[in-house]
Amino acid sequence: MNTLFDILLLPFRSLNPLWGLMWISALSGIMMILVFKKTSNQQAISMLRRKMGSRALGMLLFLESPLTVLKLAFSLVTDNFIYLWHLLKPMLIIAIPFLVTAAQLDARYSREPLDATHPATVTVQWVDSVPSCGAAGPESGALISPVVTISDSLEQSFSFTGAGGLFVYNEMGIRLGTAGHSGSILVRGAENSGVIQSLLRPWNGALEPGIAGIHSSIRETSYHIFGGRWSWFAVFLVFSSVWAIIGAVVFKVKV
Repeated sequence: MNTLFDILLLPFRSLNPLWGLMWISALSGIMMILVFKKTSNQQAISMLRRKMGSRALGMLLFLESPLTVLKLAFSLVTDNFIYLWHLLKPMLIIAIPFLVTAAQLDARYSREPLDATHPATVTVQWVDSVPSCGAAGPESGALISPVVTISDSLEQSFSFTGAGGLFVYNEMGIRLGTAGHSGSILVRGAENSGVIQSLLRPWNGALEPGIAGIHSSIRETSYHIFGGRWSWFAVFLVFSSVWAIIGAVVFKVKV
């Protein structure tokens, strides 16, 4: 999955990250509406929408007859439940690629690149015992606080800054950040690898022997759009929704 997104973002590697984020959002919106069309009962949805519209109009036309209004209201509620039932299957199918795409965008567009001016923190949890810190320092980046050891939980924590987008401390098995192009994955932790982990948490790298987990706190980024500061998720949600609406009109999808 990482390779697929690397290929999709290849034309945007030298541009502002916002362009790649909007590109994936547009693709996601179009693909989601096409999947919805393929997996939903378009004829039933179209019929239900017409029925619900006619029942709502009937309620307005027969206001002088409370019994008729109640019957129409009951039928309208029933139709709504049937309509939601028809939406359930395609929405569940869409949820899978949505979660995977959101995880990829989180890994690529949610954090500021590591640099020398914005400190971050990292916690390393060891499997059996906490090793003593040697004299060697980081290969890339710098420590800006002493290493704090919590023996009871087998953890070590410290603050650091990056250099060229990376923080590498081989003695502790830490490699965070990215020296890659715009839209590349920014590693901010490590855990045991697996299919689910790689799909839903692509920002985590592989563990070195003796380490149980690595977690970091890196400054989140925001995007300036229409005079406001948007998170990556707000950009993704809004632009994918807009393109889904455009796709529904172009491909005549009943939603």
